[in-house]
Amino acid sequence: MNIYISGCLNHCPDCHYPELQCPDFGEELTRYIANIVSLYERFATCITFMGEGSCTDEEKAELCGYAKKIHERGMKAALYCGRDTEIESWMENFDYVKIGSYQAEKGTLTQKSTNQRLYKQSQGEWTDITSVFW
Repeated sequence: MNIYISGCLNHCPDCHYPELQCPDFGEELTRYIANIVSLYERFATCITFMGEGSCTDEEKAELCGYAKKIHERGMKAALYCGRDTEIESWMENFDYVKIGSYQAEKGTLTQKSTNQRLYKQSQGEWTDITSVFW
């Protein structure tokens, strides 16, 4: 299951959801996250946060708190940051992290030429699992 986070600073060309670049788009997730997790825990194995908002320390802590609530219900938590970065320490609260900006000329995650990477965490170690999509 995906939850889209507004306030994206990446401004990728050909963004599939440009409304998410607006910081005030959508509803405040804090009010709904417990209900969302409870509602979907029987139907989904993982909840993915699509975006990091404006990536402030406060927002990172909020996303980590959501990941904790998801883990408490026995589900996985994933993050699509969309930035060109390495795995950052705060991201260790997630089971899966996708990094890398979308660059049309390099293709999507399903193409070997992509610059994007999907990592899986297991016992504190990160493994690049991008190739499973090729």
